[in-house]
Order: sequence, then C-alpha cells, then structure tokens
Amino acid sequence: MKVNMNIIVGGTDDILDNILSAARTVRKEIKKTFESVEIEALQKMDICVCLSGNVSKYYPKTGIYQARYYSKAGKFMVYVHFSSNEWNFNKTESVSKFLKMYKDYLLELSDIIKTKTTKYKSDFDNRYYEDGIKKRV
Repeated sequence: MKVNMNIIVGGTDDILDNILSAARTVRKEIKKTFESVEIEALQKMDICVCLSGNVSKYYPKTGIYQARYYSKAGKFMVYVHFSSNEWNFNKTESVSKFLKMYKDYLLELSDIIKTKTTKYKSDFDNRYYEDGIKKRV
C-alpha cells in the first residue's frame, strides 16, 4: 500500500518547526511500515496534515475532515487539521502533544477506513493497520 502524507504549514511559528520535523519523521516511519503491505481494496492512502495558521482556519477545530474512499482506485483520502491554539511556547510539550494527537487520529482512521470500505467487501485488516501505527508513531 502506498502512503502519501502531505504536510501543509500555515504560519511561521518556531514551535511549528519542531512539530514539522516530528511530522516528517512520522511520515517516513508510516511509509516504511506499509510499503510492503498488499491490500486489494486499499492501494493508496493520502493524508494531508494541516498545521496552524491560515491553513486550518477553515475548520472549526482540530480533527479529521473530508475522509473519502474511492473504490475504483482503491484510494482513501483524508485531511487531519491541527489548530494553532493546540500549541504553547514549550516546544517539547507541543511536539509530544502533536505526536499523541496524531497517533490517536491515525488510529481513529482505522475505523473510518473499515466503515467506508465495508460496502465494497474490503479485505482491509484494521488490526494490522493499528499495530503498524502503534509500532511506528
């Protein structure tokens, strides 16, 4: 399964540099975890991570938005938004909070993917997905 994680940053806070670095590390680990996984119903997963500022102002709060499944392409797309009010001036604390929240959202996606692919008689194994997330994030 091919996993793409796009990271969009709306702002120039110093805090975001640390969070962006953590997000890039998570992206590498997730790609490694799922690159050899074959799931017929889920060939590709696109996750757009939006951090703070102008990017996230269109959504009322931090969370998962616009989760979509395209059965013919075997593709799942989702936006995960993090509001700028999630971070404080303590860089270490903000990065830890980001990683915990991001992991929770990635785990929550397991149920969303399962629900969206069920009507197509999917072979999506949400336990395997969740184990991969727990090991890498």
